[in-house]
Amino acid sequence: MKLPFKLSKTDIILYSIITALVLVILLGTVIGFASKKAAPGKNLRDSDPAPTVREIENLNKHSDSKIAAYTGLGSIRCLTAPQDEEDIGTTVVITPWLSYPEDDTIFFEELARKRLLITSVFTTYFSSYTKTELLSRTEDKIKQELEDKINEQLSLGKISKIYFTDYIFLE
Repeated sequence: MKLPFKLSKTDIILYSIITALVLVILLGTVIGFASKKAAPGKNLRDSDPAPTVREIENLNKHSDSKIAAYTGLGSIRCLTAPQDEEDIGTTVVITPWLSYPEDDTIFFEELARKRLLITSVFTTYFSSYTKTELLSRTEDKIKQELEDKINEQLSLGKISKIYFTDYIFLE
């Protein structure tokens, strides 16, 4: 078959490399699924409710005191402790939000002022445990330990609960 244009030797090499890469990716995907080692979504979990006005109202129905949500931390990425000498750790992505008394604007300002300190509490905590250790702990225990560590850093009030919108291990 004659092409209407002429391919240079470099073009032929590039097309061959691209074709080989596509085939390797497809073959690896097929082998991964065929061997049942692929487990898409194995680390997914039900996320805590996002701190929308409706969800805050729902949480307030079950509480004597009104709460508000501090969402200023955003998504936090950090590495867990390595499993062994060859491992560098697993990336964990969390998006926490903190509940605190609704009318306490001074405490909100303290949370905003100490945002970086609170973020470092999360990164220090997750980097001190391996992925296996974190997965073996209950999420409630992790939240309680983090809540205690954060409240130790605060002087004008206490957070009442921690929620995770995202809590994902990336491999």
